[in-house]
Amino acid sequence: MTVHTACQPASIMDRETASSDGFSAALSAAATGAGLRKTERTRLRLLAATAARLEAGEEHAALRVCDIAGAAGVAHGTFYRYFVDRRAVVEALVEDFTLFLRDRLGQVRDGEPGSRPRVRSATLAYVRLFRANTGLMRCLMDLGPESAGFRERFHALNRIWNGRVATSIAARRSMMPGASPVAPAAMLPTAYALGGMIDEFLNQAYLRRDPALAGLAADENAVGDLLTELWCRGAYGDEEAEC
Repeated sequence: MTVHTACQPASIMDRETASSDGFSAALSAAATGAGLRKTERTRLRLLAATAARLEAGEEHAALRVCDIAGAAGVAHGTFYRYFVDRRAVVEALVEDFTLFLRDRLGQVRDGEPGSRPRVRSATLAYVRLFRANTGLMRCLMDLGPESAGFRERFHALNRIWNGRVATSIAARRSMMPGASPVAPAAMLPTAYALGGMIDEFLNQAYLRRDPALAGLAADENAVGDLLTELWCRGAYGDEEAEC
């Protein structure tokens, strides 16, 4: 169990300095912002140091408190004023990272909800965020089975996001020629399936580094185009339909 309140990510996202797709850089930038108390700066530096080590390829189970504290520029004992142990800082970091992802994707406004321009913009944003934060994405997937508390919070966020996606799909399908009204609840399984497809593809491309995808993975726009096409086909059925 962590010793922090989970309201910090919203303030991070409000800062112009947090424009990077990399969460470690966003945390470091936020820690230098004006108007923060010393305790807030220290907590952000500890999170940024943890994120940086994960992004450098270190496994979350191998992290050491002394290394995190040293990278953050604080005494070993200071760490324990903010987090009870290594596992607590990792869980706090990944929880904040999920909110960072949600907020970044929520900022996409290109086109109408459910339209191809909106789908492509959101998908490309997610591809870039995933690729820029592979260490954290790996940790996010690993933590699910390890922490019941985190798993519940993550599933709650996932339900909210997929609910929004299902609502957009239902509204778009209801406007298609000859269509009957579609209830958002009926599209919820589709939203989960499409989201799972994208996560698994990016997992193969950027975490497992499947050689068969190496050429495509280097081109984020091409990945975004492919996943957008598949998403639209899965959401609207007819590949020729304007989505």
